[in-house]
Amino acid sequence: MIRHSLLPKLAECACFESAGGSSPAASRGTHMDEAFREFFMGNNKPLLNLNSKDADAVIWAVEMTKTIAGDHEVVTDEDSLKVKTPGIDHVGTEDCRIPAIHNSLDLKSGIMRSYYEQQCAYAYGNMAASYDFETGEYAIREWTCHLLFCDQERVVTHSWTIEEAKQVVEGVIAAYNDPDKAPTACDYCKWCKKASTCGQIAVPVATTLEVVQSDLQANLAQMQEHLAGDVDRLSMFVKQSSIFNNYLVDWAKDLLKEKLQAGEKVYGWKLQRQKGRETYPAEVIEHIGNCTEMSLSDSIKLFGGSISATKLQKYCESAGYDLTKILPDVAEEIIKLVEDKPKKIK
Repeated sequence: MIRHSLLPKLAECACFESAGGSSPAASRGTHMDEAFREFFMGNNKPLLNLNSKDADAVIWAVEMTKTIAGDHEVVTDEDSLKVKTPGIDHVGTEDCRIPAIHNSLDLKSGIMRSYYEQQCAYAYGNMAASYDFETGEYAIREWTCHLLFCDQERVVTHSWTIEEAKQVVEGVIAAYNDPDKAPTACDYCKWCKKASTCGQIAVPVATTLEVVQSDLQANLAQMQEHLAGDVDRLSMFVKQSSIFNNYLVDWAKDLLKEKLQAGEKVYGWKLQRQKGRETYPAEVIEHIGNCTEMSLSDSIKLFGGSISATKLQKYCESAGYDLTKILPDVAEEIIKLVEDKPKKIK
């Protein structure tokens, strides 16, 4: 059965199949969703059970929802938030709805991702439910969905007409049902049930091994010359080696460690044992700083000498400080290498 939450993954790879299971991140999101919904229904107990960071994130989402809703009713009762989308057997559940202004809201925690197709399916379902069989018309022909990324305190908004939403949802379903569909390597591979046997992962791994082991590239200089001689070959190598690192190298290291711990001899590797710690928690660092009167300058040098611009900007925003007073928003050009994926039609 296709679930609404599966649509963004199927839009990337029509062969995607969820590996199932849960994770601490998913469990955290479930508890935050519950706190968000229950708060609007007058029950703050789930909110009080969250740690202070998660509670603050939920409160931000609550305040943002109130801003969007204005004087209109906010519905968060799960029984009233069911969505049946044409073409999808699964009945979805939204986090929140503002019926009077044809808006839905979805609380998202963790890393910001695209939930475009999932939200589109909710919008399509809400508009389809307004169909009048006597007149043959939809009472609601446009719907807006807001994604509340509470950890980043960001709102991402999408709107669709009934025709636009229908086209997006039917396009994903058609690709999924295509008997000639082929897998596509994407960001969701690690959550796919077929990842360990999928050709989109196995072939790049094998190809990377061939490049490394090839007699034609007897040394690093020859290998670099071989790759540099063809830009398409260079591009493909970077993509394939990325898949190689993500899906094989760490797994192989962990397996070697397990074999050595079990007493097996592994040529070229050994276990190194030592007493001590690899990391210290933030509370210990703060305590040492207070006891030694460590200067801020020394602490910054100790922990790498710099901090990500995004993290510093977020901290300054939370503290009410304008970072642009000492540093302009754009001080230098940032050049990053990113994969050039085909743009979705939205």
